[in-house]
Parts: sequence; structure tokens; C-alpha cells
Amino acid sequence: MARHRAGVEPPDAGHRSISVGVYSRAPEVPYVNERRGRAVKKLLLVALAAIGGLLVYRQIQADRAEQDLWTEATDSVPTGS
Repeated sequence: MARHRAGVEPPDAGHRSISVGVYSRAPEVPYVNERRGRAVKKLLLVALAAIGGLLVYRQIQADRAEQDLWTEATDSVPTGS
């Protein structure tokens, strides 16, 4: 730090002056962050619900395919008769 006359620091020593252009946007209001947080949570919830629905659908399709296979394998009457 630069010292002034006789080793005494000026009152603003160590403090940086802030020019007007440094902060280009206004500080965010807390409720804006809360709204963003809620939106992200909703988006994640919708994504998880969609993934869950897809997994359930695929499991149902697999169960149906297996049931059809067992029905065909254990059918007592041949299809060509």
C-alpha cells in the first residue's frame, strides 16, 4: 500500500474505488432465485415422472411379450389345424 506523508495512510487506502460500469446488472431479488429454484424442481419432477412412466410402459410391454410367448408355447391346439 502506498503511504502518504509521514507514514500515515490516507483514509481511503486499501479500498478500491468502484466505477459505475463494473456492475452491469442490478443485484437479484431473493424471490427471483426462489422462483428459479421452484421451476428447476418442477422440471426435474416432470423429467422423473416421464422416465418413470417410460420404465413402467417398457415393463408392461415386456410382460405382455413374455405372456404371449408362454401362451404360444403351451397352446394345446396347433395353429395350422
